[in-house]
Amino acid sequence: MLMYSWMVWVEYAPERYDWSVKLLTGGKIDRIKTEIANRVRPGDRVLDIGCGTGSLGVKCVNKGATVTGMDISESMLKECRKTIAKNDCADRFTIIKDSVTDLPKYFEPESLDAIVSTMVVGELSREYLDYIFRDCRTILKDGGRIMIADEVWPENRALRALYRVVMAIMWVPQFAILRRACFPIKDLRGVIEAAGFSIEETKRLPMSSFQLIVGRK
Repeated sequence: MLMYSWMVWVEYAPERYDWSVKLLTGGKIDRIKTEIANRVRPGDRVLDIGCGTGSLGVKCVNKGATVTGMDISESMLKECRKTIAKNDCADRFTIIKDSVTDLPKYFEPESLDAIVSTMVVGELSREYLDYIFRDCRTILKDGGRIMIADEVWPENRALRALYRVVMAIMWVPQFAILRRACFPIKDLRGVIEAAGFSIEETKRLPMSSFQLIVGRK
């Protein structure tokens, strides 16, 4: 939760977002994004939900994909445009400023090969996640994959108990700073399965609260 809260806080200074998160996670977030991009195939049409500064999208472009990044934050998209220009990939990386709840407005059914996202779904309620992942399944082609990485609850009972204590202590200062509460996801795999995806891979990074889920339609 502390990691997630910090990541949300640095969104208010998007020009420092990438290096702040890299420092905070000890480079783990970069490793996760590389792992996701390594699963993208040349020619894939990819949607990056909550694309932020565009770092994951560029990694996917470098694997031969065509990427659409979606984010609601104009300040983050401003940095994303800089990333696209720096990597000279405007012909393969386009952006949409809108909420993730409006996916069907922009994508036809069965039009995407892959949907990717990192550190986004934890900001949404279970109700919204159910709705969004069902939409994701609709716009993915048969055999298309969804690859989601986020902060999740510890699997170990003792660590879960410790996590609850930390959350209780941090709730008030967290809300005072961020004006919202940030919680890790209790069952990321279950949420994705409930939307009708078959889980191909579940990977938790060592010494980390990050989990990567790969599902297939």
